[in-house]
Amino acid sequence: MTLEDLGYNNELASYRKEQGLEAFDVGRVISEHKERYGVRTPEGTFDAEIIGNLRYTAQKREDFPAVGDWVAISAYDDDKVLIHHVLPRKTMIARQAVGKHAELQIIATNIDYAFIVQAVDRDFNINRLERYITICHTAKVNPIIILNKIDLIEKSELEELLQQVSERDKNIPLIALSNETGEGLEKIKKHIVTGQTYCLLGSSGVGKSSLLNNLIGEEQMKTSHISESTQRGRHVTTHREMTVLESGGIIIDNPGMR
Repeated sequence: MTLEDLGYNNELASYRKEQGLEAFDVGRVISEHKERYGVRTPEGTFDAEIIGNLRYTAQKREDFPAVGDWVAISAYDDDKVLIHHVLPRKTMIARQAVGKHAELQIIATNIDYAFIVQAVDRDFNINRLERYITICHTAKVNPIIILNKIDLIEKSELEELLQQVSERDKNIPLIALSNETGEGLEKIKKHIVTGQTYCLLGSSGVGKSSLLNNLIGEEQMKTSHISESTQRGRHVTTHREMTVLESGGIIIDNPGMR
């Protein structure tokens, strides 16, 4: 694996040189949990924490590393590194943090495409779909709409939903998917390009983690059955995590959003 496989490009290399950061290695943040991070490099994945100066000069949540960020690092143990600097973000998908009027909650950074996943059996909501599309357009991220669980409805119902969505915006790719049968999976794979970063957006229980497992080819992310009483998914993905696919492409899974 190379830095380019992780999404590294000439703009990042130029910035690194301009800022005198070439003495540091660089890696990409693949997970975050209470200011502890996982950082991926061509050599492997390392536990990471930020240096004190970076913590003390941070004025808001956005100043801390987030999943998808490129960071300048130095090793201080066999499997541990220190984060010295967060490189500029090309894109950032964010929303208002609950109960914190002035702060944004970063969903993911340096995203090229967002797979917006909705389940056709219970979750489908055209207004929610448009909110996701607005989030993507605001962040200058290209949306791709996935209608999942098509094996649970009749073909005529699916055709109505596809028409309803395509009438709203004919320029956004639209894919019908069944994680159970695999229908539509190859169409999704055709959109995934080496070095490009994709994130999964959608409510809990719509099949985001199942989709990621199918793309990986093994069960990496935990999945859960839908509650029969509420017909709502459980929050199985509890934190953001970035996965590099062996076939190329980088995918960030997210906890469910309403």
